[in-house]
Amino acid sequence: MIPTLDQQIAAMARVWPDWRLSARGERHARWEGPLRPLLQTYTVAIYYRVPLLVERLDPARTQPLVSVVSPALRPRPGDAEGRLPHVYHLDDGKVALCLLDPDAGDWSPADLVAETTVPWTIEWLAAYEGWRATGEWTASGRHVESADGG
Repeated sequence: MIPTLDQQIAAMARVWPDWRLSARGERHARWEGPLRPLLQTYTVAIYYRVPLLVERLDPARTQPLVSVVSPALRPRPGDAEGRLPHVYHLDDGKVALCLLDPDAGDWSPADLVAETTVPWTIEWLAAYEGWRATGEWTASGRHVESADGG
């Protein structure tokens, strides 16, 4: 069963009380909140849209969109992982975090954002901090290249 938007919002409020609902529409919600994986505290935004029935078969289109609001993510020029690994470059010049492999069945519209997306974001941020220090990306998963090489 796919959670309603109200159920997603309630789960986020229950599991992540420091997060705030920053926008809400008929079929979408946006949250912002703090995450501290290791050394740094980040303000993160998650945008979730309840998928239409026809979209539910495509995890790449139904997964929440996660971005770091602050501090800005910083690349490591010349690093083997790329200027900024495991992100998707969006049309507006911003980046979204690559948290899962859509082909692996990691995300489903039946999942709660609070129980999947936020913990995956913590793992991503911990890997980012490690990568900044060592140049090695340690998070699990596989980055799926987008058409623009993101």
